Amino acid sequence: KTFTQAIDRTVNNLIGLVGDKPIDTYSRQDANLLRDHLTDRALNSATVKKHLNSLRTIVNFANRECGLKDINSFAGMHFGDDEPYEDSRRQPIPLPIIRSVQMECHEHNDEARWLIALISDTGMRLSEAAGLIEDDLGLDNEYPHIALKAHPWRRLKTRGSERIVPLAGEALWAARQAQKTGQSQFLFPRYCNESACKSNSASAALNKWLSPRVSDGCVIHSFRHSIRDRLRAVECPQDIMDKLGGWAVGGVGESYGNGYPVEVLFKWMSRGV
Repeated sequence: KTFTQAIDRTVNNLIGLVGDKPIDTYSRQDANLLRDHLTDRALNSATVKKHLNSLRTIVNFANRECGLKDINSFAGMHFGDDEPYEDSRRQPIPLPIIRSVQMECHEHNDEARWLIALISDTGMRLSEAAGLIEDDLGLDNEYPHIALKAHPWRRLKTRGSERIVPLAGEALWAARQAQKTGQSQFLFPRYCNESACKSNSASAALNKWLSPRVSDGCVIHSFRHSIRDRLRAVECPQDIMDKLGGWAVGGVGESYGNGYPVEVLFKWMSRGV
């Protein structure tokens, strides 16, 4: 839904400015008008580029599928001098702050705090955690874990996102607390049901609570950056880090076999948290 809304917004900006034309009749002048219009709205250059690149992708798709001539109106556009470099990468949350947040999660001991604690010691994406159901849990296993997979109400970001997520530290506590409620099949029914996973509203609510407790610029997604650093600190092999976090892995060899057994993944996650 979020992706569709962003693309519709981009296309509507173009149509509203220069009209709804046959796709192969949009000119470089039309593209430049849109670029200047977006820039005049004080959007930063990265956002403007994203809008124009989306249109270029749409046009290229139409070229291929409809056998049109090459349309270069949105290709190789000039965006002026780059803005001064600013490191806008999401910053990890320092470990002492993570421990403090986790202590408060225990004190509140409610659905929102279980979700935060689960993410804090797994590095799961918010939508991945919020969309879990009881059947995804393997808490009675010798190595407690989540069998993360796609559901009709919540897709996964990539194919590699489907994975085993070991539960150690406060993540195991949070999963057990969520399971004990038994209100429905959903672990976090406030944020997910059969119709949709409400990750945007969950993000707003959780970040509002987190904001005064974490460093400037840190949000719920920062736990995902933190878990990567915590695994690096215990010298976890990179391919295992990638498996634990659902990050892209490279090499033909990754497609061979069944991957790491749960006990190996659990060992490294336990060391990291």
